[in-house]
Amino acid sequence: MSNNVFEDRNVRIAILSAIFVGILIGYATADIVFDNYQTGLSDSDNDGVPDNSDLDPNGDAGLRFTLVEVIHEELNQDTNVTLVLGYNDNGDSEGMLNGQVCILNMTIIENTTFTRPSHNCVFQVADYALRSVSFEYRMFEQEVINHETITSDWDIFAEDNDEYPWGTNTTVDPAFLSVGSTILLDGMSDEDIWENNARVVWYTSKVEIVETD
Repeated sequence: MSNNVFEDRNVRIAILSAIFVGILIGYATADIVFDNYQTGLSDSDNDGVPDNSDLDPNGDAGLRFTLVEVIHEELNQDTNVTLVLGYNDNGDSEGMLNGQVCILNMTIIENTTFTRPSHNCVFQVADYALRSVSFEYRMFEQEVINHETITSDWDIFAEDNDEYPWGTNTTVDPAFLSVGSTILLDGMSDEDIWENNARVVWYTSKVEIVETD
């Protein structure tokens, strides 16, 4: 009858030594992998956001919304309208405009069906390349009647909504918008109660934000 090899003291010591060495090698390998991972999360502009999540790793960047065209029905007189574009940087989907706001004023010339103003808005979104944000769009006109200012909303969203003629784009990826995208707001395609309707076209692009002292 042969003896059990594991009963030999020297064999047990050799096995324990091998296990201990294996554990040390495992920790060393983990340290190397962890160091490489940390190196990949560099922050070039020291803004607290890793480069792979930063829209502009070398500084502050933003998104420019350029108003390309506003298509509308013919009006019998020149009409001043206002476009409001709001950027919600906390992912708010209620359209509370609690972020940055841009207001554009333009004139729709009578007997025309489109207007091409040269307006744009810039929002600082440098740290949110991998974070969903939202944008709200509104359009309205104001006229003074008997010393009272009357506000009339324009419908610029493709939805049969008799209560609200504006809307919000939610879960938008700033990195996608920064490479150049077209946003179409089509309030002329629905059948709700709003009298004034328009189709608004925006083009988005990345722009550097230069801070001044």
